[in-house]
Amino acid sequence: MRIAVSIGLVMLVAAPLGLGAQVRVELPAPSGRINVSFTEPSDEGQADRLRDLAVRLKPVADQLETFDQIDIVIVHSQRELDQRLGPDKAGALTGVSYVHGILFLSPITWERNPTDEALEHEMQEALARYAVVRLAGGNRVPDWLEEGLVSVLTRRPVAPMTAEQVARRADLLLAQFEQQDPTVGHWAVRYLVDDRGGLTPLRQLLRLVSQRPDTFVENLQLVYGVSVGELERAWRAWLERLVAEDKRQREGGVREGPLIRDRDRD
Repeated sequence: MRIAVSIGLVMLVAAPLGLGAQVRVELPAPSGRINVSFTEPSDEGQADRLRDLAVRLKPVADQLETFDQIDIVIVHSQRELDQRLGPDKAGALTGVSYVHGILFLSPITWERNPTDEALEHEMQEALARYAVVRLAGGNRVPDWLEEGLVSVLTRRPVAPMTAEQVARRADLLLAQFEQQDPTVGHWAVRYLVDDRGGLTPLRQLLRLVSQRPDTFVENLQLVYGVSVGELERAWRAWLERLVAEDKRQREGGVREGPLIRDRDRD
């Protein structure tokens, strides 16, 4: 059996799994359609739970790109999840993931039934990640960019002291693709949003990645009009100003410095 789930022009095709007939629930959402697919009648209640979460949290993804349609697939085991993801991703992801669609491992089979808060956290991250993947045409983007966008879009709590730690690092971080400390991405994207034009240039960058996936550094320089080295130096100077101002505020007895306000503001 082959299961196909679509979002716009992007397709997820599942490998033959020997499952029963698939049930599709399609219900209108406030600004699009939420589709939940499952294979067992007992999943209907869980499908409603996930669908309601997606409806409520869809604005998280809409900050970056407005979806006409969102598809969620409930699966029941890590093996099934691995089969859907393919050999390159097998075993690497658990719980919830995204690869040309949003896949959920059914909470019924988790070791612990997740709380509403845990599911909300996972759904927020899945929606934000999918927005990034969709705009980039399914192509790889640097870890700092993906993690930073997820952090900013979901308003993930980040300790203010990490800004100073990132500022002290000597690497040319914006040119790296490898996985890094997630706070690097948070502060890099926070800088690009706050000091370099908001989310619009980041959307342009991701769309360039969809057209020219092998020239990320050139794409970054084209969008922001400066070399990657100059952009990184400006980012570090911005971090240092934030850290210095936060220290002045705390030494003056002000309880909330600019880094704390920055974390909660958008």
